[in-house]
Amino acid sequence: MMRDYFSSLDTDVKRFIHSKFIGAGMDYFNFLDTFLHSYGIISFNVVTNIDNNKYSSYIKFSNENIFDETGKITLATNVSSNTAEERLANKVIALIHFTNYNDWVR
Repeated sequence: MMRDYFSSLDTDVKRFIHSKFIGAGMDYFNFLDTFLHSYGIISFNVVTNIDNNKYSSYIKFSNENIFDETGKITLATNVSSNTAEERLANKVIALIHFTNYNDWVR
C-alpha cells in the first residue's frame, strides 16, 4: 500500500521520497524505516501477540519530528495481520500527506 502511494509520483514530496528510495539500494520497508527515522519516526512496526496469534501496529516518534506528533501511537491491537498492516500504512500515508516539500528538504 505504501509503495503504491509513493510510486504515483504526483506530488513533490512523493517524488522526493521516491528519489531517495531509488538511490538507497534496499527494499521499501527497510528504506522507509531508515529514511523516516531521520525525520522523527523512531520506529513503526506490526508485532505479533504470541498468546492469541493476533497483531498490533504502532508508530513511535522522537521529541523532534516533522509530523508534530509525540510519544507512541498504537494503531491496532489484537487484529489480523492484514488489518494491522493496513492501519499502519494508512497512518504513515496520512502523516506524509499532510507535510510539504519544505518539511523534507534540509
